[in-house]
Amino acid sequence: MAISLQSFGMRRSWHNINHTNNIGYLAVTTGSTEVLHEFQITPGSYSTFAALAIAMQDSITAMLPTGVSSVTVAYLTTPRTFRFTFSVVSGVTVQIKTFAIKSGALPTGVSLKGGFSDLHEILGSKPIRAVSETHAALKTVGGNLESRYPAALNTMDSIYLHLPGLETGNFMCTGHESHLVDSIRLVESSMFARIPFEQSFWNTAHEMIQFEDNGGDAFQSFLSRKSLENLEMRVTDAKGRPIGDLGDADNPFTFHVVLRFDIFTPKQGPPAEPSHGILHKPQHPPSVNHR
Repeated sequence: MAISLQSFGMRRSWHNINHTNNIGYLAVTTGSTEVLHEFQITPGSYSTFAALAIAMQDSITAMLPTGVSSVTVAYLTTPRTFRFTFSVVSGVTVQIKTFAIKSGALPTGVSLKGGFSDLHEILGSKPIRAVSETHAALKTVGGNLESRYPAALNTMDSIYLHLPGLETGNFMCTGHESHLVDSIRLVESSMFARIPFEQSFWNTAHEMIQFEDNGGDAFQSFLSRKSLENLEMRVTDAKGRPIGDLGDADNPFTFHVVLRFDIFTPKQGPPAEPSHGILHKPQHPPSVNHR
């Protein structure tokens, strides 16, 4: 039995800045003591870096801890980076830290969602992937904090369709699952299809995510079974997180899909004639199966 994806459609009912990529931390150091303070960028569909910079500035300003009086966030067009300028009292230093810890203990003050967040892709920062790491997310340039790498408006370039419980015969690297410890290996996967976006952020022209097979069976899996009693399908991001995690808990995400099932049976040929112990050469070449 083989299963093939013929078409897929889903409304883009989530923001490019959402609960999976909007949590970061101010690391405020007084003397030799560092304290982490969480900030959350307001979820939204930001279509420009300037608008995102204002949102980050507002979110940090709303929770400025003791010792930090103000912050200004600007986007630098040529290097495509963010610049953070903090005003602090004497004896206080501030840094920004982003975390992408998959398993194990989290630093004091870091929440579960903040402990594994894709904010580093938005900021162009270096994430902390283990509690033993202490590096800062951003680099210091002339007293300001700046992105190490080009910033981004979105952390998703596609969605993934999974068939849990079925043997798809597909494999993935550990980076495609938020609960797997990263390593250089492949693991079995329920991944069935990857459907890319035409644009990195939402607008009226790209409200729908759509796929139509052109007849080449781009997404097809041969199943090691002869029948199906039920079929479960899941839509996730690149790290295996359900699409529902990208929005509010009461947001009813729906999608429409068309699948084709193919049943393969062996070709039935004429019964073999008894040889009576004598080996006979065939008089005609064997037949060829045509599709």
